[in-house]
Amino acid sequence: MTPQQQSAPLKVVFRGHLEFGSQRTYEMVLKHWNNRVENYFRADVLFTAEQVFHEDGYSLNVPQQTLMSTQKRYRSTTALLYEVAQFALAGNVGAWWVQNGKVLDQHLIEPKSDKVAVSEFLRGRELVQQGGMEQASEALTNAIEKYSRHALAYERRGYVNYKLTNYNDAHYDFSKSIAIYAHNPEPFYGRGKVYMLRNDWENAILDFQATIERSLAVQPIYWLARMRRAESFFHLKRYAEAIPDLKFFLQRSFAENDPNFRLRSKAEFLMSECEKLK
Repeated sequence: MTPQQQSAPLKVVFRGHLEFGSQRTYEMVLKHWNNRVENYFRADVLFTAEQVFHEDGYSLNVPQQTLMSTQKRYRSTTALLYEVAQFALAGNVGAWWVQNGKVLDQHLIEPKSDKVAVSEFLRGRELVQQGGMEQASEALTNAIEKYSRHALAYERRGYVNYKLTNYNDAHYDFSKSIAIYAHNPEPFYGRGKVYMLRNDWENAILDFQATIERSLAVQPIYWLARMRRAESFFHLKRYAEAIPDLKFFLQRSFAENDPNFRLRSKAEFLMSECEKLK
């Protein structure tokens, strides 16, 4: 890569949250961050410690934001975030390099250590992907018992309960995840689907709206939420309000491995019905 390419501006998005669990660990991580910036990264990190570290929650918090950056600063920032994430008990930070609506590079920066809260969460998440829901629930519960503020573990356990048709438990877990950290889109989407099963369309719309606000248009969950919000409007016979979501959804091209791909025919049907009934 040429020096010109290294210094050319690019559009990057960061969003996320890491929890360190104690003042001792928090202070150690903050010291590590400052030392690495002073002695290695220098001006190549996009965030200052004052912007992202919060002592009241012993956490690092990066509100969703879009920045113009050089590739060097983007790489340096993600590298430093990977370093400090390994001290965390819970949370993650997402980083995306986007251009013309396409993701050129992305990172899910999260702790991967032998701490029980971390290892049991990762084990539970892997079991979910493999379809071992009962074992996944046990592992995720272990993570929660070890660190009660594990919002991601609550969200994944909510998903497990949803798949096991334990809908009241799913609602509890999704709501608990939101109460701990209200900036992740996934628990809002999961709870919205529970509301749909209850025919509680108004609350479903609110949760899908929250999902949209907390996700990026390059993420599948953004489009899933727009589709589910349109369905909810349709069931309330608010056809004119469903049409914009359906139009945007149908204008989007999805890869076959995208979960939205299989919803296209349903979106076409709903659009046809809304046009007739509005």
